[in-house]
Amino acid sequence: MSKLRFAMILSVYLLTGVGLLCGDTPQSELRIGLMPAYNSIPLVVAEARRLFEAQGLAVTLVPFNGQLERETALQTGALDGTVSDLINAIQSWTHGFGARVTSVTEGNFALLASPRGSMRALTDWPSAGGARIRTGLLENSIVYYLTERMLASAGADLSRLELVPIVQLPARVEMLLAGKVDAACLPEPLATLAVSRGAHVLADSEDMGTTPGVLLFTKGAIADKRAAISAFYRAYDAAVDEVNARPDEYRKSIVEGCGFPPSVAGIMRVPKFRHAFLPPAILVSDVAEWMIRKGLAEKVPSYADIVAADFVSDHARAQ
Repeated sequence: MSKLRFAMILSVYLLTGVGLLCGDTPQSELRIGLMPAYNSIPLVVAEARRLFEAQGLAVTLVPFNGQLERETALQTGALDGTVSDLINAIQSWTHGFGARVTSVTEGNFALLASPRGSMRALTDWPSAGGARIRTGLLENSIVYYLTERMLASAGADLSRLELVPIVQLPARVEMLLAGKVDAACLPEPLATLAVSRGAHVLADSEDMGTTPGVLLFTKGAIADKRAAISAFYRAYDAAVDEVNARPDEYRKSIVEGCGFPPSVAGIMRVPKFRHAFLPPAILVSDVAEWMIRKGLAEKVPSYADIVAADFVSDHARAQ
């Protein structure tokens, strides 16, 4: 193992408060990774309302600002599960790690133009032979997939997109606002924050019906903590009911728990969530086919390879 790889793994263990010599957590405990995006909201509300405790669970929510650290934490055993996406789920299957999707997570993404540039709408996107648009993304990621899907649905020329890899979400916001990139894809509510500071919406993912955001659990957690994961989803659905009924009551908890900038508290639109559900098979196939075109996968996996379908049905039956 390289010194750099070891240092990365060690830093992840320290970040998540898990010692290298610790054993597995008890079956009633779960460590779950979060990102600063809307799809973390039900988990944060469940913690704020002590809904996990009501199910007999001890759940630790661990925040991340970039997917590299998050996925490393998952693969090294520092997490039992995490807010993630289908691209990482399929990569996990491709590399034999075995983390699987247990439900969709709901969030919205927007493709934004810098306030320092000339684009104001997607009609300003250049056609073939025009300028290249330096776009802040993360290579081989959900935001790259969504950006291409949003552009393609509008008939925009994908060849004009010049990918500028920016791993950390806060850095992507600042580079967009400073004009260091022409455009960027951001999750909500960071997209709303950028718009409040002058960025322009070119497209968003709301019309897609569902995005490739998911909850992943490790192979070990799925094998050894089945009852805990089912209880986790009972708490998740109870949190959905809470936030849908009283969204404004949870603004402070959401901002603090998700790691949002404090300035979004008054401007973010807390979305309506659905009870936990599974990704449609057509979406899994579409993401896999996109990955094949990008050289990230060699074949389309079966639905059962990627999705552990019984936890949502388990917790639904328990209600």
